[in-house]
Amino acid sequence: TFGGVGGLNPYQIGYGTQVASIDTNHAKTGFANTGYSNDCYINGEGLFIVGTLNSEDGEELDEFTGEAIGNLYYTRVGMFDFDSAGFLVDSTGQLVFGVPVGDLGDESANREGLVAIRYDASEDGDNAGEGRLPIRNISIGTDGMITCIGNDGIRYGLAADGSGELLPLEGEDRVEKEECLAIAMANFDNPSGLEMVGNSYYQPTGNTGEVNYYQAGTNNMGTIKTGGLEMSGTDISQEFADMIMTQRGFQANSRIVSVVDSMLEEVVNLKR
Repeated sequence: TFGGVGGLNPYQIGYGTQVASIDTNHAKTGFANTGYSNDCYINGEGLFIVGTLNSEDGEELDEFTGEAIGNLYYTRVGMFDFDSAGFLVDSTGQLVFGVPVGDLGDESANREGLVAIRYDASEDGDNAGEGRLPIRNISIGTDGMITCIGNDGIRYGLAADGSGELLPLEGEDRVEKEECLAIAMANFDNPSGLEMVGNSYYQPTGNTGEVNYYQAGTNNMGTIKTGGLEMSGTDISQEFADMIMTQRGFQANSRIVSVVDSMLEEVVNLKR
């Protein structure tokens, strides 16, 4: 005894059924062809990095990397296109970020090493002065490197410093591709710790672990396949089967209640 009363054995009261947990399925799914050359599918691990740039009092930015980077989101949906200002954006207008081609090696870039992918589309910019605008035949390689054909017929890459300059990859003035930008990807120690924030975007939480940024196709990051998007991860046939099983289970439990009620009714009627 303790405190003048006797001990009791523990007992458990059932509370029926409830949801045990809601998990995010990060399993890779198949390629859905769209026929649009700027749609990107990740063939392997990794997530695209999109986000915003900070602008003070609505002023135009002159830096597109480092401290100018605002919120970052992560997604497997690669529905990309260039806007009128020359930025590579996704379907909701978030900017797509990249890293210099081949510059990282085995190293992971940090947040300050990301660069908003863009080309200078202004009428008084260097690209216009060199007769490179407008551009056409934009292509994205399996390693994420973006190239295009200028108005002068030369193939160009996007400057890795974020200046927006189109760098020639052909001719006497050609530069090495390491001076150009490629689409970046991110991976996490624990992808299941990512939090869904809508529009197919994820953000890290305290349980996500360290985030690493690499060029697409390097350091175990998936390669990029253009012309399509990732299919839905929902298996419709399996979901229908689970729904039928759940419904039948509820129906069976309801019948048990009815049977018990009938048995008790018979017991009561025996008194007559």
